[in-house]
Amino acid sequence: ETLRFFRTIRHHQFDTVIDFFGNPRSALITRFSGAPIRIGFDFRGRSLAYTHPVKISTEITYAAQDKAQLLKPLGISAEDFGLDFFTAEKDQNYADDLFEKMGIKNKDFVVSLSPVSRQPYKVWPAERFALIADWLIKTYNAKVLFLFGPGELHFIDSVRKAMTQTALPDYAVPTLTETLAILNKVDLHLGNDNGPRHFAVAGGTPTVTIFGRPWAANWTPPQQTLHRTLEYDPGCKNKCVYPKCNLECLDGVTVEAVQNELENVMKNIR
Repeated sequence: ETLRFFRTIRHHQFDTVIDFFGNPRSALITRFSGAPIRIGFDFRGRSLAYTHPVKISTEITYAAQDKAQLLKPLGISAEDFGLDFFTAEKDQNYADDLFEKMGIKNKDFVVSLSPVSRQPYKVWPAERFALIADWLIKTYNAKVLFLFGPGELHFIDSVRKAMTQTALPDYAVPTLTETLAILNKVDLHLGNDNGPRHFAVAGGTPTVTIFGRPWAANWTPPQQTLHRTLEYDPGCKNKCVYPKCNLECLDGVTVEAVQNELENVMKNIR
């Protein structure tokens, strides 16, 4: 099957192949594509696969910036790395109807909360999210709206059980575009490093995000003052040993630190 795939790639006679993955398999595919121009990062042992190996930055930078370096051999430069997602009218209507059914008024301060991730090294403890949610409700009279996808309701249940205050009720799992429409209506988004967070950034909603294993700078657009991140490096983020650890990178992010970042963001939006 692999050989058949290689033949298919070669059959198309591409002029240029850009290896954005940069793993051994993608390098091999690029090498045998037959393309006269083959571009990829100059990782050890893989540069021979490319006609134009590109040196990768040793600094921790936004992932999109790194990938954009692969376009330079083609004379293409990129400066704007912002994300732009747009919602259809039907999705906007869905979000409007949902807010109306929940009794949310225009004057209400609405915070979306997404404590979910299918990667354990991205999941901040539910008990800490509960403390933050209670604090937002008691201190700022916030309306806390949970965001979740298929099979993720147990994350929400864990936070609810640990809360002393009452968040907004659950609802039917929204589609991706409906989730984006919801995020476009809230005032602030808080959560783990996951899909809803990237939707919020793309929609221009202020965010506070807790990172575990990945470096926050890799997944946060530069020069974005409304998007705050928290992370803790116990000394192994560059060489993660998960699951042979106790997730110290997540445990090191305190409730107080998250509250401080939320307050910093709220100063600019309230």
